[in-house]
Amino acid sequence: MDLHALAKADLHRHLEGAVRLQTILDLYREAGEPLPETTPEALAPRAQVLEPMEGLEVVLDVLDLVRGSFRTYEAVERIGYEAVEDLALDQVRLAELRFSPEFFFTPGALDWDLAMERVVSGVTRAAAEHDIAVGLIAIFSRDLGMDSGRRTVAFAERHREHLVGFDIAGDEMAYPPTLYVDLVDAVHEAGLPVTVHYGESGPPAYARDAIELLRPRRLGHGVSVGLDPEVTALAKDRRVGLDMCPTSNLRTRAVASLAHHPARRLLREGLLVTVNTDDPGLFGIDLTHELEVARDEMGFDLEDLRHATANALETSFLPQGIKDGIRARHFGWLDEPEPRAPGR
Repeated sequence: MDLHALAKADLHRHLEGAVRLQTILDLYREAGEPLPETTPEALAPRAQVLEPMEGLEVVLDVLDLVRGSFRTYEAVERIGYEAVEDLALDQVRLAELRFSPEFFFTPGALDWDLAMERVVSGVTRAAAEHDIAVGLIAIFSRDLGMDSGRRTVAFAERHREHLVGFDIAGDEMAYPPTLYVDLVDAVHEAGLPVTVHYGESGPPAYARDAIELLRPRRLGHGVSVGLDPEVTALAKDRRVGLDMCPTSNLRTRAVASLAHHPARRLLREGLLVTVNTDDPGLFGIDLTHELEVARDEMGFDLEDLRHATANALETSFLPQGIKDGIRARHFGWLDEPEPRAPGR
């Protein structure tokens, strides 16, 4: 089956990691600080992560160059618009785009509320043009400190009507879930669904504590859930979605190899596994690529891909009516499951 032609869903895509290389070049030039590279091909070795690196923290460092282009309101609107345009080019019909206002808006000293208006404008305009259901998720970047966390929660409360969820992301190992119970309680009180990045570079105990203490509806990555049977059972029992991102998980060394990735096993054990891109600009990929990786290197068959996509529609934070409408218009392929061979 031509996976590019299929309607797809991507629940885990960072706006800051989805910027086109040409856009980075353009925005630096417009800011009066042109980069020495003049083509996307020349910029790629510095602005992308194309091979496995030492770990998540090293990969995050590469984003500093990209971040230097986030300087104007016009820039953040362009990034939002192009992110949705790129979804359309890949036949992604439902997506959630997440961003950290502290990380995204600080390089240009932008007013968070005015910048949010421009992000919403770019995303909404492109989503309407391409018939894509898109939700926005605000991220607290935990390495930026608790003051940033409180500012981000207040930001999320102010922009509740334009957000579908709240996330905690960034360097995981130094920041156990126990630190954020009060912060996330405030998000729950505001009525925003919660997802948190745990189980990517941290141990199964972090994923367990995140599920029990922070009460998320999804885990960003959650790879380590598959390393401990008790944590696996907990995630299954609580019906916590697992936003798996194969290429990202390989390049950040969350897994030693794609053959060792737990996504297929956990999916077939009944957990709510999905397949996503994480940072498509940073990794030089799209969702079609990730589905091909799942099929060709991780052993997914067509029924697995259907199941993972149906999980994405189920666990998405978008309103049910919007999900039902986009499924009826674009996801007919999910209703024709391929019979699985006896013994599967």
